[in-house]
Amino acid sequence: MRVVYIDIDSLRPDHLGCYGYERPTTPNIDRLAQEGIRFEQAYTTNSPCMPSRAALISGMFGIKNGVVTHGSRGEILHRQYSTLPFVLRQHRIPAAAITSFGRHPSPWFYVGWNDFLDPIDRPELSFQQVAGQEVMDRALQWLKDHRDTPDFYLYVQMWDPHSVYEAPQSFVDAVRNDNYPAHPTPEQVQAHQKDSFWHSAPAMGIHSYEDWKRMIDEYDGEIRYADHQVGRLLDALKAFEADGDLVVILSADHGEEHGEHGVYVEHWTVHDGTQRVPLIVRDSRRKGKTETFGGLVYQIDITATICDAFGIEPLQHWDGASLLKQVTKEVPMRSYIVCEHGLYTAQRAVITPEWKFIRTYHPGIWDIPPIQLFARNDAWEQHNLANEYPKVVEELDHLLRNWEEEHRDGLDPAMINAAETPHGATYAESWTRKFQQDKVPMPIHFEQRKPEVR
Repeated sequence: MRVVYIDIDSLRPDHLGCYGYERPTTPNIDRLAQEGIRFEQAYTTNSPCMPSRAALISGMFGIKNGVVTHGSRGEILHRQYSTLPFVLRQHRIPAAAITSFGRHPSPWFYVGWNDFLDPIDRPELSFQQVAGQEVMDRALQWLKDHRDTPDFYLYVQMWDPHSVYEAPQSFVDAVRNDNYPAHPTPEQVQAHQKDSFWHSAPAMGIHSYEDWKRMIDEYDGEIRYADHQVGRLLDALKAFEADGDLVVILSADHGEEHGEHGVYVEHWTVHDGTQRVPLIVRDSRRKGKTETFGGLVYQIDITATICDAFGIEPLQHWDGASLLKQVTKEVPMRSYIVCEHGLYTAQRAVITPEWKFIRTYHPGIWDIPPIQLFARNDAWEQHNLANEYPKVVEELDHLLRNWEEEHRDGLDPAMINAAETPHGATYAESWTRKFQQDKVPMPIHFEQRKPEVR
């Protein structure tokens, strides 16, 4: 058995063709979805990048593994738990990672792999700007070197489309049409011009609805660029699928908001723009059967799925369940899930098929109600119904408190620390003061773009 996980940073599912987007962003990912299982309601347990990947590699909620934020409070993963690479090592399954994520810094991410390849792209840019071309070149070489390896796990992570957006111009041009997202509306973008905080419209150089559309073009161009790299990998994997079983998984660590709630080009809350992720599983043993699964699933279910593919029992303390077993109903569907954000705000959300309940422990620099309730058919989460449905609020808050009691160890110091002073909120506040003084916006894209693909 060979298992490959493609992890694409800041990728929203509603910007993918296979999830109904009407712009040509993802021809190769759409091809993968046509040959596999597409999960409609997949959520990362913890956002953003560091807590999300800590949850993934540990198979546990941040409330248990101790990583719910970035910075020094996000660098320590509870050591009494084994991570996925260690579990695979114990069963003699070679595991390789091709990623620059460990430079976040997250020392717990490096350990246990048989091979860890950290691409070096343009040294003048941050590690989050390593181009997908460089990542995929190394992935294809690793596959070539391991053509005769009967069992392996390969983790491939691309930062594209994480901001700053810098896709080659041809990819931006390729996605342009008039099918832009419904929110924010032109009226909302205009209303946001009065804001002057970190990642507000003016702070990102978005002074009109036309500016916003150009920003969406840039984001979608990044997705098209990442999709091109995915296509290269899928083509290389055809040979492996021809001579044995192969499972390919594609997902993201989190999404990206583009002004739906007044914050642009950032992942900052438990709103769906940040917390909902694409999730596709193609299993060669299913012979290309196309399926859509509508149940509530977690990104950490990927960890259990990988072990399931190798015939390894998930560890008892893991919080995820194999996606393959959920599809076949060997594992019952969840009636609700709980998600967290601990960087720019401190929040938890309870999500059911009908409702999304959000409790804000710390609002960061923004004016956010302590309680929010959204109907799930409010796709852009524009109408807070908490005052109209107090009974629903009471029921979902009860579920949240029970979940906290079940999963936390002692007083849950990780989230308490994050709630007292969110790591990103301190930075956002200082940057806001600087912007209000200097009026110099943050860049949405670099003038020097990634080179055209080879």
